[in-house]
Amino acid sequence: MREVGLVVNVEANNAYVQIDRKTACESCKACGLGTSDEKSIIVQAINNIKAQKGDIVELDLESPDVLLAAFIIYGIPLFALILGIFTSYGVMKAINYNSEILMLLTGIVFMIISFIVIRLYEPKLKESKKFSSTVVEIKGKSLI
Repeated sequence: MREVGLVVNVEANNAYVQIDRKTACESCKACGLGTSDEKSIIVQAINNIKAQKGDIVELDLESPDVLLAAFIIYGIPLFALILGIFTSYGVMKAINYNSEILMLLTGIVFMIISFIVIRLYEPKLKESKKFSSTVVEIKGKSLI
């Protein structure tokens, strides 16, 4: 996946690039955690080509990595929710008890635990740079 954006800051080997959110992203707002109506976001990218502040650059993130990141963020918690529901169903069936509310709450607890595990594992994922954007080309200088 490739995006074009403006370098707004450079630190060490990282560039902070402002990119415009696409129409497909506007309803999600995951980048801004659903709290922002901003049309652009700032993305941290590996800057091996030494882009400078004010450069218009092209960023790249490999598609399989995007799909894997989406699975980690959405698939694992969904799987944990379903696992929690079926686990509590099995336990309640074994003790002849039935409560849909308790099954739902157990599923939600499993999902919350999965979010915590993902959050704890996040620094290791960032360290691997597998899910990091990379500045691949300098398109020009900003006129602003």
